[in-house]
Amino acid sequence: MKTKLIPFFLFLINISFAQKNITNLNSSLDFGDGIVLNTFLNIKQNRDDIIITSPKNADYRIFGHLKGTIARILGKSPKKGILLTINNKLVNDTLNGEMNIPMFGKLKFKGIYKNGILTGNMIQNDTLIIGTIKGIKGNRKPINYSYLYPKILEVTKKHIFSSKVLKTKEWEKSKKKIKKLLDNVQDDIELFIGFNILARNAPFSHYGIFIQEKEIESDTLKKKNQAEKDENEIVKHAVDFKEINTQTAYLKIKTFEAYAKKDLQNILPQIVNKNYKNLIIDIRDNGGGGIIAASEFAKYLVDDDILVGYFITNKLAYSGFQSDLFNTLPEIDMKSDKKFMENLTKGKGAKLIFKHQTNKIYTGNLYVLVNGNTASTCEPIVYLLKKTNKATIVGKNTMGAMLSANYFNVDNKYNLYLPIADFYTFDGIRLEGVGVTPNVETKSENALDKTLEIINNKK
Repeated sequence: MKTKLIPFFLFLINISFAQKNITNLNSSLDFGDGIVLNTFLNIKQNRDDIIITSPKNADYRIFGHLKGTIARILGKSPKKGILLTINNKLVNDTLNGEMNIPMFGKLKFKGIYKNGILTGNMIQNDTLIIGTIKGIKGNRKPINYSYLYPKILEVTKKHIFSSKVLKTKEWEKSKKKIKKLLDNVQDDIELFIGFNILARNAPFSHYGIFIQEKEIESDTLKKKNQAEKDENEIVKHAVDFKEINTQTAYLKIKTFEAYAKKDLQNILPQIVNKNYKNLIIDIRDNGGGGIIAASEFAKYLVDDDILVGYFITNKLAYSGFQSDLFNTLPEIDMKSDKKFMENLTKGKGAKLIFKHQTNKIYTGNLYVLVNGNTASTCEPIVYLLKKTNKATIVGKNTMGAMLSANYFNVDNKYNLYLPIADFYTFDGIRLEGVGVTPNVETKSENALDKTLEIINNKK
């Protein structure tokens, strides 16, 4: 009887070993421009099927066991708390698979796995390579991030727009959560996701951590890298335009990042020259950007020099809104967003004035669509248009995230993004934590239909 059972037990053991055929890889995800995330990948192979995963239980390390468990029950956390998963088919050392990672969603993966070495490309929209993955067989040694805690506090204290916000109960709570996170997380992916989720509960907006190595390049290498960049440049468009009818036009502005300026330069003169009776500007889900693109937008709407508001840094001694003091600040240099940030970092602040230009401006009925994700650079514009009766604002209250922020190196590739300047409108309203209330309140998804209804009723 015992002799007959031996082959059966050997069979079970072989199955067990086959199911646990897992290889550990010390790995990195390289997104270019010095953005490299170090992690540990597990490769589980079952014949031609290969599953690649980052460490499990990341949600417990980020949120704690109780909140992590609740998140899993509610379906807000990935299975087993695994943040990165790649399901592959292996054919002659070549991998083809589907990849899922929170920062980018679903991607394609194409690579090679041979002799314990993994290489491959992360591909978006089937054709765009957004980064590479490299891994080599080795023992897993979690990265220690606890040393970053005092450095983060030091940088925050030095550059934050006001020391008062660091004396609040909310900040004390945030500090404890940040320390716990840094003591527990094991790789760059967990650090990046965890810190930026926790930062949402800080007593100020525009706070986060970014992972980007500072690389020193030779002139020759710089030219080579720039040439490769130009060759593979993907043209980003910040606007979508459509003519609803001969009387009404619709312009979606997705962002006020620097590249939006060119799109606005192209489309706004056409809109003005067409002389539409109604223009709908949609900035729902527009998280802001820079002053330069916003100024390009504003110059087609203002027919006089208009004071928008004041950026105030921790180098100015003030108490609340003081118009006489704030008016002594210099005007913002509109040459570049980078120059604006440099001036704010070094100075006491600046006042934002939209200057009337020689171009024609739009003079018809203006409607602006907003929601809870309309933030930062958008908000002073929305407030100004509402307050001066230049537009009807439709939708939901804006986010109330109106501070000006910059990057500061904490240690090697770890950079802290934090607010260096507070903002007051021209008439003394602080938009941070408050936002702008629309003239016509409606659900975000109904804002366009509601606006068209208003236009039709006016007819």
